Amino acid sequence: MILRLIVATLFIFFLPGFMLVNALFPRKGELDKEFDMLYRITLGMGMSIVITILNGFFLGSIPVEPGEMGHFVAPNIWAMLISLTIIFFWIGWYRGAYQWMGWLHPKLERPEPPEPGPEDIEFEDEKDLLHEMQKLARRRQQLKYQIKEAKKKSRAQARSIRKHYEKKKERAQEELKEVDEKLKELEKMRAEELY
Repeated sequence: MILRLIVATLFIFFLPGFMLVNALFPRKGELDKEFDMLYRITLGMGMSIVITILNGFFLGSIPVEPGEMGHFVAPNIWAMLISLTIIFFWIGWYRGAYQWMGWLHPKLERPEPPEPGPEDIEFEDEKDLLHEMQKLARRRQQLKYQIKEAKKKSRAQARSIRKHYEKKKERAQEELKEVDEKLKELEKMRAEELY
C-alpha cells in the first residue's frame, strides 16, 4: 500500500514533468549555471501537475455510451502517465540529456547537445571575447579528460567495447583540435584588439 502510494505520488507530482523538462532542455546548465538541477526539479513538479490535469481533461472528454463509467478511471490514468513519461524520457535521451546511459552500454550513448548560437561569433567587446575563450578552455579540459578516460577504458574492456572507446577517443581528439584552432583564432583577435 505504501509502495503504491509512493509510486503514484512520483507519477502524479514528479516524473512526467521532470522527463518533459529534460526533453526540452537536454544540456546541463541550460536552465541556470548554478542551480540547474533545482530548476529542473521544481519545473518538473509543476509540469507534472499540469500534465496530470490535462490527462484528466483528455480522458474525461472522450465520449461514452450512456450508462458506462467513462474513461476517467485508474488504469487509463496510469497508462497515460506511464506512456507520456516513457515518451518524454525517450525524447530526452535522443537529444542527449542522459549522458550516464553510456555507462550502462556504449550503444545507449548519445552525443552531447551542441551549444546554441551561430558558429561565427561577432564580439561586441572584450568581455564577450574573454567569456568565449573561457568557455572553450573549459571544453578543452573536458575533452582532455574524455580522452584520458577513453584510453583507460579501451585497455580494460572487451573487444567491441574497446572499439567503441577508441572511436570515442578519436572523436574527442578531433574536437580538441577544432577547439585549439578556435582558441588560437580568438587569441589572435584579442591580440589585434589590444595592440
